[in-house]
Amino acid sequence: MKLISKRLYFDYNATAPLAESVENYLRNGAFVYGNPASIYTEGREARKQISATFDYLKNLFQVPDEGHEILFHSGATEAINSLVKGMAMYASSQGQKFHFFYSAADHSSVVKQALHLPLLGHEAHVISVDSNGSIDPEVVIQKIKQQKGLKLFNFTQVNNETGVVWPLELAVKIKHATDCFVHVDAVQAPGKMATWNRPTYELDSYTFSAHKFGAMKGVGFTILSQALPWIPLHMGGGQQKGLRPGTENTQGIYSIKLALEELTGIFNPDVLKARRDDLETAIEKILGGAGQVAAKRAPQRNLNTINITLNRDIKVELLIASLDLAGLAVSSGPACSMGVPVASRVLLEMGLSERLAKNSVRISLGPKTSADDISRAKEIFQHVLSKTLG
Repeated sequence: MKLISKRLYFDYNATAPLAESVENYLRNGAFVYGNPASIYTEGREARKQISATFDYLKNLFQVPDEGHEILFHSGATEAINSLVKGMAMYASSQGQKFHFFYSAADHSSVVKQALHLPLLGHEAHVISVDSNGSIDPEVVIQKIKQQKGLKLFNFTQVNNETGVVWPLELAVKIKHATDCFVHVDAVQAPGKMATWNRPTYELDSYTFSAHKFGAMKGVGFTILSQALPWIPLHMGGGQQKGLRPGTENTQGIYSIKLALEELTGIFNPDVLKARRDDLETAIEKILGGAGQVAAKRAPQRNLNTINITLNRDIKVELLIASLDLAGLAVSSGPACSMGVPVASRVLLEMGLSERLAKNSVRISLGPKTSADDISRAKEIFQHVLSKTLG
């Protein structure tokens, strides 16, 4: 199939295209340049944009007037490292042991905390998932209760590879039954589930990365309970009440407001799910017995994600390249290194074979994915998959 002029981008779980409002903001180029900590006019203009974003987020997520902070940072990787290691530092300062609980299917920035915490004299505890990518809250509760000291449980609201959703009610149940704090990795939630902007503040923190919903890369935010015991990793000039010092990224922060305003205006969960289901049904028909949709029977899935695993001896990187040449951008579920496919850790933890976990393709739609886009994608999949599968 010839390369088409209008490409289809179906990898929103990796990163979203810039929102049109953000593109226009960047194209206009009339950026404030003053240091937002300065009291002169240019500094006040920068502070005004940060404050406008803060106020918008407070209203959008219904953040309580007291007891919570909104921290801007470079994204979820920084936030997760800061919170986990910051709680470990606090525990050390109190002569306590810190215990970090996480799922085997969590993002690498979470899982790899297990490499550092023992070096700091603390412990990390992994929790298994079932074949649907779900956790058993009773198992989690039992595991947390076995440990003494300061405890944090990382709760991934939406899995980036499979789209499996863990309802926040599970996290609330775990928190109430134990003495742990709960951090919610909400990176994949905005625009991909109907209730993405309705957190429960019985939990302690929520982290977001801005590039996942159309804002600029290298910026994100965390909604944080003031009751969370931690010591900030970064020391500096005292910006953001000393919780994340350093001169704020004014343009990046303001792009959060622009992108979320646009997202809330166009997001239609029923339409997105219908288009996901339409494409998924078509792909399943094309595959026949040659593949399956991962986590198809999960109790809850998000609205935009399809992860297909192929049970044929193929080179998945060549399949993705063929789809790319046909004008369709999708990704392999796991990362690839130097062109060598790597089995998805998430799918392996769900009990899939090495071959299936290696031959996975992730398709993730966006709020602007149209019915015409789906029709064209079905034609591309029909052509490329039929040719690849023989």
